Amino acid sequence: MDEKTRYSLNVSSYFVINKKSAPQKLIVSIDKQGAWGEVSYYHKLECGHIEVRKRASSAPKIACTWCVIGEEKGRELKALTIVQPPTLEEVWDFYDETTSEEVDVAKLRAGVASAVGCAQESVEVVSIVDEENILRVSYVTVFLDFETAKRIAEKNKNI
Repeated sequence: MDEKTRYSLNVSSYFVINKKSAPQKLIVSIDKQGAWGEVSYYHKLECGHIEVRKRASSAPKIACTWCVIGEEKGRELKALTIVQPPTLEEVWDFYDETTSEEVDVAKLRAGVASAVGCAQESVEVVSIVDEENILRVSYVTVFLDFETAKRIAEKNKNI
């Protein structure tokens, strides 16, 4: 969409705007555009918006409908902001509370890895902290490469 088309859109077809309550802005310049019978006057306002009218305004100020639309859309966007991000203090409090559970899970992972004889990265511990703040382990998965699995199998054959 080129600039002329963008400014010549009929604002009133999309929004209901009361021009009497719209803020009055000083006219910086008026540009006449179009051919005979289809002339439009582009009023450039101090706020940077452009008002398109069929006649040039003789008044020093005119209502800016785009400022009204911007204010309405700003209120709508502000209303959509529901969730506030947590503060840094809240984040640190959360980590302080869960540190002991994470240490317990790490100890379990290290113990399983040591018993099986594999790397700690191969052990996955799935756990939750319930309502009573008790750590509950759902299950533990050990991922083995072929060499480690073969070594474990050979070890158990000899016993």
